[in-house]
Amino acid sequence: MTSTCAHTLALAALLSIGGFNAAVAQAQAPDEVRPLIVPGGPSPRVAASYPADGASAPAGVIVLKITFDQPMTADAWAYGKADAGAFPQCLAHPRLLNDNRSFVLLCTVAPGQAYAIAINSDPRFANTTGRSAKPYVLHFTTTQPETRDMPAALAQAGLTAADEPVMEWNDTGKGVSQTPPPPPL
Repeated sequence: MTSTCAHTLALAALLSIGGFNAAVAQAQAPDEVRPLIVPGGPSPRVAASYPADGASAPAGVIVLKITFDQPMTADAWAYGKADAGAFPQCLAHPRLLNDNRSFVLLCTVAPGQAYAIAINSDPRFANTTGRSAKPYVLHFTTTQPETRDMPAALAQAGLTAADEPVMEWNDTGKGVSQTPPPPPL
């Protein structure tokens, strides 16, 4: 018996033990749909926001919160104006919170206004493996009652004082914002 023939018989005997023949046949079915494996995993996407897409928020001081579905890097971000609305007045840099998924940005918004913010239209938000997030546009409107202080703005976004979007100049944390607090309103 040739070596190739012996190997083929040995393999056939091995595969027939315990029903492996059926399992191999199923795994090789021509109509089977196999998941696509993407190097670095799937692109991050926006999982939640404050304000929620299409929602209303009080005018005045607002803490914009964007939460992704996977851990992100603090030094890669991109917010921009979208065609469908105004862009709020915001600090220059967001802060990545300790959950490593949520960015917060201190902004002010006018009453009775429609806003549209392009998240990652110029791809920069990236996960910890460097994969860029999918672009997203956040739409929201504002109401007449105004929020004038940081504690109220944090509470509206479901945040605490520890999640404040303004970093101290000497902060050595993970946030990227080294901007001093804005003057009181």
